[in-house]
Amino acid sequence: MSKSRSRPFPWLFLLLVILPTVLATVYYYRYASDQYVSEAHFIIQGSSAPKMDFLGALTGLPGAGGATSDAMIIRDYILSADFIKDIEPELDVRAHYSNLAIDPYARLPAEASQEDLLEYWQTMIDIEHDLTSGISTVTMTAFDPETGKKLVALALKQSEMLVNKLSASLRTDALQIAEKEVLSAETEVNSLREQLTAFRQQQDVLDPASQANARIEREETARLTRLSELQTQLSQAEAELAQVSAFMQPETMRVKTAQSKVNSLRQQMNKEQAKSVAQSRGKSTEVAGQLAQYTELQSRLGFAEQLYKSKQAALEQARLEIDRKQRYLTVTVQPNLPDEAIKPEKISGILTVLLLSFLFWGIGSLSVAAIRDHVGWV
Repeated sequence: MSKSRSRPFPWLFLLLVILPTVLATVYYYRYASDQYVSEAHFIIQGSSAPKMDFLGALTGLPGAGGATSDAMIIRDYILSADFIKDIEPELDVRAHYSNLAIDPYARLPAEASQEDLLEYWQTMIDIEHDLTSGISTVTMTAFDPETGKKLVALALKQSEMLVNKLSASLRTDALQIAEKEVLSAETEVNSLREQLTAFRQQQDVLDPASQANARIEREETARLTRLSELQTQLSQAEAELAQVSAFMQPETMRVKTAQSKVNSLRQQMNKEQAKSVAQSRGKSTEVAGQLAQYTELQSRLGFAEQLYKSKQAALEQARLEIDRKQRYLTVTVQPNLPDEAIKPEKISGILTVLLLSFLFWGIGSLSVAAIRDHVGWV
């Protein structure tokens, strides 16, 4: 029987499995900085009841409403560089995460660029939104409990300000249009009222229609009275002419005088009638023009007042609609002050390194065996 060869020392296993696992254990239990996690819950609510989502009712999936979109806006804001800049007067994010007391592996490099800072910041935040309940959960990781709680509190504060800003912007945009239309309608009403007042002052009347009719009636009565008097005088003159013509010759002075008087009265009658017709037509044309102008102003004023009332109603409706769509952020769970560090997860981290090391060792062992078989090693 041939003497069996001694087994070689497992340098590859030691190098690829034992050494990384030992280093990971030393790092996690000796050098890794404690990380504290603080969280809070909030919900964005509105004054109006949520609309029925028929697609969600059919599929059983929750629909994405206005509150969901607002939650996504908040998430995008907290994960942005704007949030870091906005809270800088109260908390310097770069200074906290680049503190030299933090282990180098978890620390933000002091010379990190804005892009590196933003990428690092996003790894320290977790924001989740539950579509069913509408509740959002914001989680912040920091290297001391107080900073973690303060970060979450600042996130809630800035988020509430953002929601209020969005609501105010919506309110301003909608009301500006409605208020501008009301102001334009009110200006038109005031202008027409001034024109109507100026017309009345110019014509020295309060109601041109009724006063014009009264004036026409008075003038017509006066003309009829004058014509009646002339007609009476003419009848008397004609009676006198007939009386003297009955016993006197037409060439006599008395007959000629009576005839002249009748002719004169007839001429006066004709002139008065012609004058009456001309004055009546002129007055009618003048009054008709005044009445047309007055009626037009009244019609325009009535239409403008109706339009003004409708614009006021539209403005009030816009205000009610905006109030109905008003949203506000409600904190359901206040930021907590962590009692102990839950990161880094030491056991799971060591197990992860061990599993990966075994994987690399297995791949390495197979590679070495393949090479030996290829070159004919025994």
